[in-house]
Amino acid sequence: MIVNFNSTRGTRIKRALKVCLSAAWWAAVALLALLLVNIIGAKLQGRVPSVLGYSVMNIVSGSMEEEIPTGSYILIKRVSPQDVREGDIICFYSTEPAIYGMPNTHRVVEPPIVTENGIEFVTRGDANIINDRDTAKGDRLIGVYVKRLGGVTSFAEALDGGAMIIIIIALQICIAVMVIMSAVRAKCEENGQRRDLPALSEEDILRALAEMEAKAAADNGVTEPYDEKIQDPDGE
Repeated sequence: MIVNFNSTRGTRIKRALKVCLSAAWWAAVALLALLLVNIIGAKLQGRVPSVLGYSVMNIVSGSMEEEIPTGSYILIKRVSPQDVREGDIICFYSTEPAIYGMPNTHRVVEPPIVTENGIEFVTRGDANIINDRDTAKGDRLIGVYVKRLGGVTSFAEALDGGAMIIIIIALQICIAVMVIMSAVRAKCEENGQRRDLPALSEEDILRALAEMEAKAAADNGVTEPYDEKIQDPDGE
């Protein structure tokens, strides 16, 4: 008789892995819920939603063509006003009366100006011939332009920028969970832990141990009758 002493250990490992995967899944769900609350709160306050320091915005005018065509979606990175340099394309809440409080995306065309009220930026759209009337204020900075997001479909265009980031993160988390589960399943199959092993009674285990002792004694030239150590449950 062959006794598999790793069956209990294998079961415990499988249970521990299931608990870890379940905890990771619910942690991911909680993170997505917090991100969604953050986005909704930002929209209610009239701010551009930010997820992990990044925002996605839609350009609705042609002032930055040809660098950023009308209708493009762009990725914005949150930075400190001190990190902005001449030549950077920045997104900021405008103070011009016609578009007051709305996000505006233009290029910084002069070195940043340090005033008693903070840092300010002289900006101009690439397609414009004159600078913006009002300077962009450092305390109204949204972030710096990173890249244009190509291949945006009509489905994505119907979504809010923050929702797009949520979907991207959710897909990445789902892929990661699938990869981890696949690796765990492969490891379990490799170790033979997915097979259902028959349960052994205490009598079976004692008998197997006795047989192992008897075999070891025979190999060493001992003739003691080890089989007599196994008593019948009825005492016979």
